[in-house]
Amino acid sequence: MLMECLILVAMWLFGFLGFILFIPHKEWRKGFLAFLMFQAIVWLCDMPSFQFGLLSAPVRVLPKATDLPLTINYFFYPVLFSIFYVNKRAKGSLWSRITYFFVWVSIITLFDVVIERFTDLLEYGLLSWWGMWIYIWLLFFVSQVCCNWFFKDKALFRAEIWSTK
Repeated sequence: MLMECLILVAMWLFGFLGFILFIPHKEWRKGFLAFLMFQAIVWLCDMPSFQFGLLSAPVRVLPKATDLPLTINYFFYPVLFSIFYVNKRAKGSLWSRITYFFVWVSIITLFDVVIERFTDLLEYGLLSWWGMWIYIWLLFFVSQVCCNWFFKDKALFRAEIWSTK
């Protein structure tokens, strides 16, 4: 139980530090929207997956309030997605963008599998490691599509529109 609590605290610390250090200050608005978009998508997908026994979280923050792992799925993974989204290469070749996407999804899945195997923070019920890879791929893909759609109109983010002259 102590190891799980230390891992959760480390996720909070690395999440805050990662957002501040790996997202440039001028991109914080974009990173925060990506964070919120991923939270919304993961909430829609996690409710049924935890309800139907695909995943479970024996040790979690606020255990009487919800069965969902708040730290992992609603803070740490959204921070990782916002770092991914802000730092992705929009102008690179298609092959480099696909490789970048698959490397991120694979590393997060590897981290998830290690957490599942060696701690009580997550347990895969009917899901295997490759099912989790597909699940994280789907979350990243849908979140990226939604963020790309939102940031398509650059005129919404010009400073002149928001000034109070």
